[in-house]
Amino acid sequence: MTAEQRAKGIHTSDADMVKMFRDKLASRGARGIFGMKRVFKIMDDNGNGVLEIQEFWKAIRDFRINLNQDEARRLFDLFDRNGDGTVDYDEILRQVAGDMNKFRVALVRKAFQKLDKNGNGVIELDDIKGVYNGK
Repeated sequence: MTAEQRAKGIHTSDADMVKMFRDKLASRGARGIFGMKRVFKIMDDNGNGVLEIQEFWKAIRDFRINLNQDEARRLFDLFDRNGDGTVDYDEILRQVAGDMNKFRVALVRKAFQKLDKNGNGVIELDDIKGVYNGK
């Protein structure tokens, strides 16, 4: 936490806020990707596929996450990775799920290399055709 944040009366670090949010979602059954999607849809009151700050604040209150409005706004801004003023499911999932462990990263790399037949670092339709059988 920075001195500026302490001077503003902010006592919760970004990491602590994300952890509180993650723990509360987990306690509501959002442990996997499908559970997260279900909770996201509940939070998305108007059904437009993104959360505005009002929907996010309502979810913070409904989930009884102990954050004040300034902290909730800060958390919202952390989730809003593209800065468009809304938070979509992928943005929330990326923050809540966190980074993959080394084993999963290695597994994803191995799968990518298997798909990338020509080794150009991009998976193209021809690469997929060479390894995928729809039958």
